Amino acid sequence: MTKNLFAIGLITLLSAAHAFAAGDEDVFELQPEIHHAFRPAESMPPTWFSQLFSLIALSPWIVLMVGWLGLGVTPVKVLGQLTSGSSSMRPVSIIAFLASLASVEYLFYLYWTRLNIFETLSYLIILLAITFVTGQRALSQIQAHRKSSSSS
Repeated sequence: MTKNLFAIGLITLLSAAHAFAAGDEDVFELQPEIHHAFRPAESMPPTWFSQLFSLIALSPWIVLMVGWLGLGVTPVKVLGQLTSGSSSMRPVSIIAFLASLASVEYLFYLYWTRLNIFETLSYLIILLAITFVTGQRALSQIQAHRKSSSSS
């Protein structure tokens, strides 16, 4: 193999006068074995620490339940009003709204377990449109029911 040197200013280029065909210089030899060193497994946090943060994550729900109980809202009272089914208050729209909220929460669960972000967003767009419509109808019926009961 001969090398030609070409001086161009301050740059020196090397060019090969002879190009080898594939396999002419390939030498396959026994290589030393590669030994991988894996990191040790990360330790888990203490149980009390995990439980503390679970309690912190659930604290808004606890505050909501305590607030509802403080206002006198109990599950028996809510179910009684939903099943009474007065003409100005249709429980179907309220149940549909609550079901759509539950389906959004279930979608978030599916995101954490098996869906990717793009699948989740495509489903979420549809669910949010349904939740918006059912929520608007449910809240407008509740407002109309409150106006009619306060004027009576």
